[in-house]
Amino acid sequence: MRLLKKLSMRLCKKIFLTACILIPSSLLADYEIKISFESGFEFEAQRELLPTLQKERSRRGIERVIKEQEWIKDYSLTYIPFEKKIFISIKNRTPFFVLNKEYFYDKNLNRFKFSTTSKKPIMVNGDIDNLNKIIVLIDLIQSSKLIEFEVESINYNFVSGWDVTTDKTLIRFGEDISNKKLDTFVDTVNYLYEIRKIPSIIDMRYKDGVALNYGK
Repeated sequence: MRLLKKLSMRLCKKIFLTACILIPSSLLADYEIKISFESGFEFEAQRELLPTLQKERSRRGIERVIKEQEWIKDYSLTYIPFEKKIFISIKNRTPFFVLNKEYFYDKNLNRFKFSTTSKKPIMVNGDIDNLNKIIVLIDLIQSSKLIEFEVESINYNFVSGWDVTTDKTLIRFGEDISNKKLDTFVDTVNYLYEIRKIPSIIDMRYKDGVALNYGK
């Protein structure tokens, strides 16, 4: 009888000890996570971030997930251990254009995965080796203070070259984007401002000048 009582007490101690070990380990896995998006809310990936972080079981895992997000430019993480709270502040990369509906690029040509966004990005399509030419064209066209063009899309191919669609007209630059051609475009904008008439097509592909098409 005494032997059975001792065995029963030992078994109870083992069960109790096991319970004490398992319960704290599960509690340590739960964090209250709060995220502040300093640059505003514009990517669908931002909406998906919190549920992904909540699946992680450690601070290291949470940081790993954040570092894997290509759209995050900078972040800071504040951890309050005894309260199991984590505060995350995130600054987004600013998309400048989207290439072939696959990747965003910011103005420094940092690439990050394309995601649904609340803003309407400039859509760029074509087999383009030198991405700096995209930056040059967008900056040139949108920097005009006389006529405020808004670039909507850019298409490039080896046959017709660069075609830039704006909210006001189609600008055809051709294959070559030389400094002379860029200066000619600035002169053309000055002329159009003076006559107060914007054509449907500005064709820059001619060596001797510019063709202006006022047809519909």
